[in-house]
Amino acid sequence: MKVPALVAIVALLPAPLALSQATHTARPQPPAPPPVSAEAAAWVQKNLESWPKITVAVATDLVTKYGQPNASNAGELTWYNNGPWKRTVLYKEELQHNFPYPHKDILEQTVNYRVPLEKIADLVKYDGSLVVDRTRGELTIHCNNEESNTLILNIADDIVKGDRSVEQALAYHAQVIRGVQIGEPESYPYKLRFKPPQPGADTADAGEEAPLLRHLNQ
Repeated sequence: MKVPALVAIVALLPAPLALSQATHTARPQPPAPPPVSAEAAAWVQKNLESWPKITVAVATDLVTKYGQPNASNAGELTWYNNGPWKRTVLYKEELQHNFPYPHKDILEQTVNYRVPLEKIADLVKYDGSLVVDRTRGELTIHCNNEESNTLILNIADDIVKGDRSVEQALAYHAQVIRGVQIGEPESYPYKLRFKPPQPGADTADAGEEAPLLRHLNQ
């Protein structure tokens, strides 16, 4: 009896490798988004009539997930302490951003996070949409949706912890996006892998008074 070519090749491989070729390990599937609520759709339709379609879609998801914003005006919606976020701001105005592919930055989300001084430059090299507020002790990201923001903050946390270099972060980010596109998603875009300090946590850094001024004012 003739053995099919693929079976023959697998049979000739070392046992661990043959097993890995013969079996398929399923990647983690993204959590199913909650169905859009009628209340959220109605609120968005009433209040965001002139907003761009992509922003309206993100707004609908956010209102479904977190309820109506705590504050709003003609150009932005703001939620406070929603989910893992200290602050979430959705902007009507779109900002062009080309990494890792061309898209519009519209959603800004913030966590309490103290970034060591020596890591700030690396974060900015990795993604120019990361904003470190040393005085407030905040790390903010703005991108096109919540999943992208979550992915970027998780990779930023890897950089801060020394688990990835900037070059590795850039490559991994592209790899994750490609996985999403072909239906093989990683877990990084769907949940923060670190626990942000709670509101009121001591992540702020007020800095120090300039020695010259301190001396002169004594």
